[in-house]
Amino acid sequence: MQNTVTMAPPNAEPATVGLTAPTNSTISVTKFANFEFIHQLPRMETKRLSALLEINNKWYDLGVKHMGYARADLEGIRRCCHQNRRSPGEGLLENWANYNHTITELFVVLSREHLYECMEIIKRYVDPRYHVWIKQPKAGAAMGALGTFSGTDANNNPNIRNGTPNGTNGGVRGPNEPSPLLQPTKGPTNRNEPANGSNSKENSPFANEMADLSGMIPKINYEDLTAATDNWSERNILGKGGFGTVYRGVFKHTYMAIKKLDYNKMKTRDADHVQLQQSINELRFLNACRHDNIVPLFGYSIGKEPCLVYQYMPGGSLDKSLFARRPASPLTWKERMNIARGTAKGLQYLHTFCEKPFIHGDIKPGNILLNEFKQPRIGDFGLTRQGARQDTSMVVSRVYGTRPYIPREFYDRKELSTKVDTYSFGVVLYEIGTGLRAWDERRTDKHLKDYIARAVHANVHVSELMDKSLPDTDADGLRFCYNMLMAGHLCTADDPKQRPDMVAVMWHLEKA
Repeated sequence: MQNTVTMAPPNAEPATVGLTAPTNSTISVTKFANFEFIHQLPRMETKRLSALLEINNKWYDLGVKHMGYARADLEGIRRCCHQNRRSPGEGLLENWANYNHTITELFVVLSREHLYECMEIIKRYVDPRYHVWIKQPKAGAAMGALGTFSGTDANNNPNIRNGTPNGTNGGVRGPNEPSPLLQPTKGPTNRNEPANGSNSKENSPFANEMADLSGMIPKINYEDLTAATDNWSERNILGKGGFGTVYRGVFKHTYMAIKKLDYNKMKTRDADHVQLQQSINELRFLNACRHDNIVPLFGYSIGKEPCLVYQYMPGGSLDKSLFARRPASPLTWKERMNIARGTAKGLQYLHTFCEKPFIHGDIKPGNILLNEFKQPRIGDFGLTRQGARQDTSMVVSRVYGTRPYIPREFYDRKELSTKVDTYSFGVVLYEIGTGLRAWDERRTDKHLKDYIARAVHANVHVSELMDKSLPDTDADGLRFCYNMLMAGHLCTADDPKQRPDMVAVMWHLEKA
């Protein structure tokens, strides 16, 4: 899965200190300062954008090439919008907005697809210094909406998250870093300059920053990982995220999951640094934290495309087990309870093993991985950060994570504590118990929390809420489901002070 920082745009001049007359740019930025996220766009602008994205199905190209959606996801959006008589372009924008993407990020992905007319619609909400990305059509080029939707670049394909809604990792930003999308896409400035960094340590932008980790974590030769994945074969792809791809590989006769940070997708030194900081954060954390319910890190590589190497989890993600269209077999109630208990154990360990708690920041089914015995391990620690002593809340500068799993105090007031993880876990418990997704446009209560709250208020029997994909449910299944939903109800209290800590949640589930 995003803390706000003050960003200078590419090639910007240093800020002037002192009293200066406000420029038109300053006035413009101040006027629209409250419009940061896509969901804050006025309705009219969203409608105009959607209409343009409908032309030649450009919304679909945008989703596949630059937003990280699988074609199946986009077909689902198309069907849902058709049933509700809505524009699929609008559906895509609304769905992407659920992952806390900003208007500036949208501005950049539109520029990568050369959708300059769309950029004109939202440029008033973007720092004027980024307006240089709106390029005028060449003389003789077709004008108007159709003329602007031309000339895509097949190399610019940064897959954004689980964040996707599912993804297991999600292309979310680092806690203290600007969005990696906020840099223009540039190729090599010299024709003789290689598109990728070289294998040598001197030319790798990652070597110096990772040097302090070399004594703590095993370093694996990049060529060995290339061989382990059959030269990064598409057949071995397990999933894709913001700047990289996760492959299955066989190294030393052992299956491993290898996350390769795709250097081609970064393009700029600043973007390198963003993803690098997130990767180093994950390296340091996983090296320090060892637990049965946390994915172990085996090593790393700093070749031309740096890699992190983890234990391979053959059971895939919890998201896949719960929501796959054709699952091999649905999880039993005993397996579901074991997954809930194991995840709670891992989270309580994160929150208590140091004097200052570690906050994962992106708990969701896509980041809960299962081994061959359906035992859970928490993964994707790129957004993990250390909290305050005694677990008091602290105000951060930017919201990050996946929106349906983020509590109001974090989303609205940027107050971060371990209770953010507690809330996210509560939403996951709802999903495990009901087999329903956290957010569904087709439901009257789109957020699963509201759906459960209505059921609790109406005193609905648990048998009406539990996942219907399991044909036969015995008394144990009813008990397991009831206890998971009740724990989820406690975890998702609106007031973070009313939520239990994860130690209490763990004991509640252990006794169920």
